[in-house]
Amino acid sequence: MKKTGIIPLIAITGYILYSLSFSMLGNGFEFLTLQQIQTVPADSLIFGRDKSPYNNDSVEFIARVVAPPRVSPANGDNRTMMRGSNSWTCYAQDTANGLFGGIVIRQGSRGDQTGLDLLDTGALIRVRGVVQEFGSTSSSNFANTLTQLALDTADGYTISILGSSPKRPAPKQVTIPEFSNGDYPNGGTINYVDGEKYEGMYVEFRNVTVAAGVGNRQPWSIVDEFGNKLYFRDFSNFFSTSPSGDTLRPWTHPSIGTFVNYIRGVIISANNEGVFGTQLPYSIIPIYPNDLSLGNPPPQLSAPSRSPGVPTPTDSVQVNVTATDPGLSLLSLNNVKLFWRNNGGSFSNKDMSLVTGNIFSAKLPPASLGTMVEYFVRAEDNLGAIKLLPSDTLRSKLFYIVRQNDSMTVQDIQYCPNNGGRSAYEGYDVRGVEGIVTADTSDIPGISFTSSGGTQNSPRRVYIQNGTGPFSGIWLYGNPTDALRKGDRVRVKGFVEEDFSCTRLTVNVASNITVLSQGNPVPSAQILTTAQLANNRLDGDTAIEKWESVYCRFNTPITINCINAGLGIACTSSQPLQDSAFRRNYGEILVSDQSGTDARIDLQDGNHSFTNNWDNNGNLPGLTLLTKNDIVSYTEGILYYAFGNYKLVPRKNPDFGTVTPVGITNISEIAETYQLQQNYPNPFNPSTTIKFSLPVAGFVSLKIFDIAGRQVNSLVNGFMTGGTYSTRFDSYGLASGTYFYSLIVNDSKGGRFVETKKMVLIK
Repeated sequence: MKKTGIIPLIAITGYILYSLSFSMLGNGFEFLTLQQIQTVPADSLIFGRDKSPYNNDSVEFIARVVAPPRVSPANGDNRTMMRGSNSWTCYAQDTANGLFGGIVIRQGSRGDQTGLDLLDTGALIRVRGVVQEFGSTSSSNFANTLTQLALDTADGYTISILGSSPKRPAPKQVTIPEFSNGDYPNGGTINYVDGEKYEGMYVEFRNVTVAAGVGNRQPWSIVDEFGNKLYFRDFSNFFSTSPSGDTLRPWTHPSIGTFVNYIRGVIISANNEGVFGTQLPYSIIPIYPNDLSLGNPPPQLSAPSRSPGVPTPTDSVQVNVTATDPGLSLLSLNNVKLFWRNNGGSFSNKDMSLVTGNIFSAKLPPASLGTMVEYFVRAEDNLGAIKLLPSDTLRSKLFYIVRQNDSMTVQDIQYCPNNGGRSAYEGYDVRGVEGIVTADTSDIPGISFTSSGGTQNSPRRVYIQNGTGPFSGIWLYGNPTDALRKGDRVRVKGFVEEDFSCTRLTVNVASNITVLSQGNPVPSAQILTTAQLANNRLDGDTAIEKWESVYCRFNTPITINCINAGLGIACTSSQPLQDSAFRRNYGEILVSDQSGTDARIDLQDGNHSFTNNWDNNGNLPGLTLLTKNDIVSYTEGILYYAFGNYKLVPRKNPDFGTVTPVGITNISEIAETYQLQQNYPNPFNPSTTIKFSLPVAGFVSLKIFDIAGRQVNSLVNGFMTGGTYSTRFDSYGLASGTYFYSLIVNDSKGGRFVETKKMVLIK
């Protein structure tokens, strides 16, 4: 039984609660709040340890019923609402509606022993049982588990009903990134730190869209405008096509693309779908029919094309688009229109005609040489729902510039006048493209890495650059580019395409590459600040899109602020943790210069020795493990875009300046002998200081191990000059116990020094 000190009473009716709590003394159950049961500190959640600190303890608490096992016993509706053929399930929430205030209450039988099945929505209850973690094993601290209260049906215990309310607590307004970033499990990351506080709680998402699901119990999901995904779960028989228990109503899952005005429900984790293995994301369970409000899905527009792809002054340009209406009932398209303008003038429009199937077409009139033609498509169904392509025409439009022929410069291909970020000639062949190779396949050789989180792939890449300035670089893709080397000046013919919104020129045959000369100096690096490459920049942002595929450099010292950057703007961990199913590590870090704005560096793709431990090899000899607060004197590489983020990709070791390790202070420039001092204070909580001396320069490793010999942290892993240093160790995410710290030095004179000392953490 845990000691919690003074337990605050919930202020509902002080006298009654005081009397009840007094009567429970000596019964073996500890009276707690739901927050005490559910709260898990962030330094544990960031490691995926989401279990209640009261797991397996006998507890008692007061809560409000959010969703009872039956529809409404108080109104005589005893049909089963929550799935489960051999048990009763109830969702309850803290009366103050505070975070970490939800929980699942479960009776492992279908009897009426505890009265759980007689509860109704809004009931105020006092309940006791044993805290359990559903979906875990006793030996695992990392499983994504669901905290629940298991009721004892053997001792005649009955839940106390203290009062009632006609409705549930108001839902918490939340967003999908609070639970997962990106498309989990297809490259996304579970956000334990923000998501766990809502486990078991009633929440609401607004203005999202239905997307594909996974498995038969999570048949669809919701996504926001940035592609962040959260799965729907069919635990309520109101929302199940194969209900467990009573059939409450006919139900058909909404079609993909349906707009969701709002969806309300309870957040759970530990969903047992085999496709995810043992690490699963959070899901939402709508309970009653009014927990889901669907809108009329707008028409869908896709596959825009034009002919010819590179228009000349004599061409009437045919524009095609695929248009469909995926409505909840059979609807029809009222009209599909093509809008266009020349050189920023007023828009004209015309109806597009149905050509065949669901393909609509219209022609744009010829325009003079050099004219920039911008256009978009608008479709409307007979209920007034409208769809545009592109979807936000204020942000971007389709466009082309009328040319004499298809011979182009790099700048012609890459130029984009708006925030769309895509080439005007995407999907078409171009020729005559010249530039100097700034990175070859020895610099960016490509990776294929498999972990418990799945397989990560990144292609080998070659880049050329046509001088300096905006839009001067482009990615060359295809096997024939493997033969190119940095400094080659080439002329290329290829096919323009977008890979994860990054423009590339695909070369299919070797004869489409001509090497004009070799050994040329590469263009000078474009100097950027981290504010220019800000981590929150959206795809196509003109402030940074113009430098895509250009050789760039942070020319002033940068500080590492996040050692494991997730998709979007999220920081997954400030510690160098390997890739896993719930916490994806893409080898990307967040750094800032004197501007204080975070920008992203990709460590995976380049052929160098610097790592954030993305592949769990961060402590191998010869590698430099970067950690939070390390300072790098400069960094350079190729600017890349993939999976929703712009990032700088260093090529080889010279692309990094001097790395000053995390928290290392040089106390003295002179040291006569090797020495590893005892940490102070010792025992310690939560941090302690370690000092060491190096008489000569060398490669230094200072690592922390637990009593079983497993490494738990790396404080230093890199080259250092001679001197006396101190560093602070924070016991981030570690339990109380005995630990060891070991200093290993391979000095510049061929010598080796090893010493290990013991320290004690008391929390």
